[in-house]
Amino acid sequence: MIIGNEVKYLQNSSQDHREWYLSMGLDANLFDSIVRGYVIDNKIIYFKGFNYSYDNDVIKAAKVFTPSIRAYLNQDSLEVYCGILFQGVGREWEPILKINENEITGFVMEEKKVEVPKENKETGPILEFKNDYSDDKFLKLTTIVTIVVLVLSIIIKIPLFKKGIILKLSSITDILLCLLQIGLLGLTIYGCKIKHPSTKYMGIASSVALVLTLDIFDILLGILYFLFILDYGYYMKIIQFIKSKVKKG
Repeated sequence: MIIGNEVKYLQNSSQDHREWYLSMGLDANLFDSIVRGYVIDNKIIYFKGFNYSYDNDVIKAAKVFTPSIRAYLNQDSLEVYCGILFQGVGREWEPILKINENEITGFVMEEKKVEVPKENKETGPILEFKNDYSDDKFLKLTTIVTIVVLVLSIIIKIPLFKKGIILKLSSITDILLCLLQIGLLGLTIYGCKIKHPSTKYMGIASSVALVLTLDIFDILLGILYFLFILDYGYYMKIIQFIKSKVKKG
């Protein structure tokens, strides 16, 4: 992250950018204006905001700070890009704008060069949340979606309890699992209300608990909820695709 005129580095950590930013005691309201990025696959990728977009500030930062980052990492061959294009589920996210070498006219800050062992190089977080859980509008949407998931989960189980086919009343494990699902979904709703940093993890735990029921409807509901908690952008892509088909039709 670039804070003021200083490049901050974070290596080998499970924190995402926002968690790292907040851990430094900085103003959460200013996070979306902070230029940040990754060094991955021999690329430096700069971006800002909820949608990993770029603007003139991001482009300027790429031109100015790239030499110092290359020097710090001792990797002069790193290519430079701005912005990330989301291409959908199961596909890699590609950088958008490439900065040519002749455009990189910045200064090299005096920072200690470090050798990054191959086995410890950053490859990006395994599970990265793309949603902005500090945004009030998104938290309201998450609350609504979670309530819907909670209601659907209860509705799905009513006939199962009555028939005793898949979810047997005699099974204490199944009953406890249902209570766990309801509890985790309730905690997710409460976390949205108080803007607790663990809200997204409660959402992930809720989706896993739904899948563990081993009922096809619960599994589908759990997978859909998992994708929503991880990246609402998936649903935006689907909605845009449906709209485009409707217009053509």
